[in-house]
Amino acid sequence: MTTNNIRYFYHAETGIELIFCKNSTISYPLHNHVSVLTIGIILDGSIVLTTNTETRTYKQDETFAIFPYEPHSILAHDSYSLLTLCIDKNAVNSADVITIQKRIGLLLIQALNIGNINQYQILQLLNCPDKTLDSSNWRLKNHTPYIHDLKKQLELYPECKLSVEEMAQNVFLSKYHFIRSFKAEVGLTPHQFQIQNRIRKAQRLIHEADTITEVALTTGFCDQSHFIKQFEKYVGLPPLIYKSSSAIISHNTSIPSEAFMSFNDLKEI
Repeated sequence: MTTNNIRYFYHAETGIELIFCKNSTISYPLHNHVSVLTIGIILDGSIVLTTNTETRTYKQDETFAIFPYEPHSILAHDSYSLLTLCIDKNAVNSADVITIQKRIGLLLIQALNIGNINQYQILQLLNCPDKTLDSSNWRLKNHTPYIHDLKKQLELYPECKLSVEEMAQNVFLSKYHFIRSFKAEVGLTPHQFQIQNRIRKAQRLIHEADTITEVALTTGFCDQSHFIKQFEKYVGLPPLIYKSSSAIISHNTSIPSEAFMSFNDLKEI
C-alpha cells in the first residue's frame, strides 16, 4: 500500500528547506512559491510538472527547477520518491553560487550518510544552482504598482478579511478585469493567491499554536474543517500529520537518522 511518507526540515540559518517524499501519490494543484527558488531530483518513479511554458515528465535522477512566483502543478500517475530544496530569495541575494552550493552540500551530506541519496544525485542537485542562479528567470518580476502592493499585502497579512470584490474596488477596477489583470501578472487568481498564503502562514504557526482551531482562526479561516481541507489540498498532508513530519534544525544540529528510517530502501545506483 502507498503511504505518502513526507518529511520536512527547515534549516534556520541558511533559509533552506529540505523535503523528502517517499512513495508519494500526491498531486498538487496550480500554485506558486513566494520568493523561493525550488530545485528537486526524482529519486524513484516519475512526476508530470506543468508550468506556463511546458508540461514535462521527470524520471529517476532527473532534476528540475521552479522559480519564484512561477505557477506550476504536479501530477502523479503512480508513486514517486523525490528530494526537494526550497531556497529563500534572501539566502540567494546574500551569497554567491559557491556559498549556496556549500550550504546545500552540508545538508545533503547528512542525507548521504544516512543512505537516502547517492553521490551522483548529490552532484546533480549541486549543479542546479549553477545553472539556475545566473538566470534572470528566478529574480522577482516587476509588477504593476497596484498589483505589487496587493501581492505584498496578501503575502504578509493573508488572514485579512478582504474579498475579491473589495480588492477590485480598492483599485477602481471591475471585479472581472481585476481578476484577469492579477492572474496575468501573478499566475494565480487573487483568491488562489490569498488561500495559498494563508496555508503558508499556517505552516509556520502550526509549531507554536496549541490547537488546529487556533491556527485556522489566526490565518483567516472561519472554521476548522475548511482549513483542514485547504491545508491538505496545498500541502498534501493533514495539519497534525504535517506538524509531526516537520522540524527546524539549527547550524549545529544534524538531521536525525530516525527521521529517514522509512527511506532506507530507496534505490541506489
